[in-house]
Amino acid sequence: MSPPSELRLPDRRYRVLMRLLAPVLTGYSVWQGCKARSSRLVRQRLGLSIPQRTDRPVWLHMASVGEVNAARPLITALRRDFPGVPMVVSTFTASGAAAAFRALPADIEHVFLPLDLGVTTARFFARVAPRCALVLETEIWPRLFYQCRRRDIPLVIVNGRLSSKTLARPAWMRAVLGSALANVTAILARSTDDAARFITLGAAADRVSALDNLKFADDGRTATAPIALPRPYVLAASTHADEELQLARAWRDAGEGAGYLLVIVPRHPDRAPAIVARLRALGIDVAVRSKQDTATETTDVYLADTFGELAGFIAGAELVFVGGSLIRRGGQNLIEVARHGKVALFGPHMENFYDESRLLLEHSAAVQVETASQLLDKVTELLADPEERLAIGRRAAATIAERADIARRYSAALAQYIV
Repeated sequence: MSPPSELRLPDRRYRVLMRLLAPVLTGYSVWQGCKARSSRLVRQRLGLSIPQRTDRPVWLHMASVGEVNAARPLITALRRDFPGVPMVVSTFTASGAAAAFRALPADIEHVFLPLDLGVTTARFFARVAPRCALVLETEIWPRLFYQCRRRDIPLVIVNGRLSSKTLARPAWMRAVLGSALANVTAILARSTDDAARFITLGAAADRVSALDNLKFADDGRTATAPIALPRPYVLAASTHADEELQLARAWRDAGEGAGYLLVIVPRHPDRAPAIVARLRALGIDVAVRSKQDTATETTDVYLADTFGELAGFIAGAELVFVGGSLIRRGGQNLIEVARHGKVALFGPHMENFYDESRLLLEHSAAVQVETASQLLDKVTELLADPEERLAIGRRAAATIAERADIARRYSAALAQYIV
């Protein structure tokens, strides 16, 4: 692999735009800090109050909760393979910070990523002084990348993900991103398609390679205890607006409520009051978990509007519908469903998880439908055929298990930048 090309300044249009937006971005950071009750978020977004490091840590950036969860197995592998090397992690959101504190070892320091401005990123690197920078998935920050290259800090995009939508952006935006990629040392993409998109965007082909999706990694957690309800249930996981209505109507029309319960876990639990109001307006009997309602024989829908229980509901479900896929939201992560040996059913819109859904479909380890009505037809069919249901679930779990060592492979690929 050749070294990065000569130092590339961020695109001039980006620099001008960010200067103009600096007051707005600062105000937004203040608003986010107030909302999260975190003055640290505001200060560190401005490059202030970042603890001084002199131990040359590995710095790993994860945008938010999803990236934190994906990074857990990688962090475990890095700490096993490089036990004497310290680490610092960063997130952009307060929810990501909370996830990092919950999921990561206590001795790994967390900071908030600074705004992508010249002065804030310079302050960040002066304080953290990392030996290398690992940026997870889709984050491309031109100023940050420039500072890495300027300071000869190896910068690697890990589990690199790039959607086709990025390549469809206006030419000037693609030019901004392409110039930023010129300062990247290496890109370890999650798939050959993602690798090709990075190259199309402007990354040097000899610095891009495809490993596999880090989300396939075994995170070492013990099996989640299934959540039991008074009746067996089908789960609709991480649903978005309008999906609950589509599902509940189809569920009612199919008459499934007499035997099985439909459990809905919305992607955003704060939408629960609106969901309940819309479903009850249709005459659907809804029980709400946060209100400690009991699912009775007449209950059609059980709304699980609580945090941190999705894995337990997946473990206890007969079947799992993956939300964000009946509408144009690009789907949600279905790997945990497959890892539990459950059948993942999803709609036509899985653009954000295209590779994962395609892999499972190629192994006859998941089911895709076009509409809520087709979904309920398939649910009815699978509930009546437990052997087929178990066979699909076994294939799903085996497909994920075959790729469980991916964190070790990422760690091996990163060794040259860490030691």
